[in-house]
Amino acid sequence: SFSPPFLPRLPQRQERARKMAWRAAMGPTIQELRILLNPSAAQSTGVTSFINNQYNFIKALNPSMPFLVRETTDASYTPVIYARYAFGEEKSRDVTNMSEKEVTEAVKGLLADGTTLPGIGPLPVIDGSPKDII
Repeated sequence: SFSPPFLPRLPQRQERARKMAWRAAMGPTIQELRILLNPSAAQSTGVTSFINNQYNFIKALNPSMPFLVRETTDASYTPVIYARYAFGEEKSRDVTNMSEKEVTEAVKGLLADGTTLPGIGPLPVIDGSPKDII
């Protein structure tokens, strides 16, 4: 089949959409994502990489969701990610010494935790990946 040269082939587009689905689902579920870290500390390298590689993409897909990064100079401070949901419910994950991939999984876990709260409900799942609600 013909595919214009500037568009990725169908399997590549499907893979890109699958990877994007969890990021796009954050807006309806998480009201605020807050990361606290010391960017110069060794235990924060995975979180720093996550912010550098994912922040712009997540903000582009969820422009109205506050995504806050708070830095400290305290060398003993452990990096933590907080998610605030509806009705003021808040959950956190300690991401000390995690790789970027592990930090991504922690954020996905916070997203999954939010879908179990009253008033939010589960995200619709199509083809094994959550789809955003608009």
